[in-house]
Amino acid sequence: MADYSLSASKIIVDYLWQKLQDENILDADDYALDILNGPASGVIPIVPSQQDMLNYEALDGKTHIVYDWVADGYEENWLICRDSIMFTTYSKSPVEILKIQNLILDLFRRMDDSARDINATLASNSPFIFYTISLADMLSPEPQREKSGWFAAQAVIRYKYGRQVNASTGRFA
Repeated sequence: MADYSLSASKIIVDYLWQKLQDENILDADDYALDILNGPASGVIPIVPSQQDMLNYEALDGKTHIVYDWVADGYEENWLICRDSIMFTTYSKSPVEILKIQNLILDLFRRMDDSARDINATLASNSPFIFYTISLADMLSPEPQREKSGWFAAQAVIRYKYGRQVNASTGRFA
């Protein structure tokens, strides 16, 4: 039976979050919450657009990324999925946004090589394989209208991937 809670977009978000930490652009400790004096819990500052306001307090003026993804449709070979994901980076510092934008550019512009890098991080039992990842669009930082004192910039990447399917039905396995 397929695990429908798994998604290719989540893999890309987790990969980006790890690379932001590896490159010392964002620090996980800056996003730790002390909930009712319990153990600190980490908030990943890359959130789906639907949860932006839910995490507003937790992000408390810190640089963060909001994302949306869309399935781009299928070609004749319906085994290859095509999606796009848009990352909107919010920060009070345009320099922080440029660092994130440049990392996104560097990570996701190399098509087959970018896909290979993500595939190398997948668990051996992952039902996913990425074929190609490319940068579709990138917009420079500009003052944000809805959040006074903030800047925002966007990057859109496109990716093709496969997911294990049931041989007899063609549905996700």
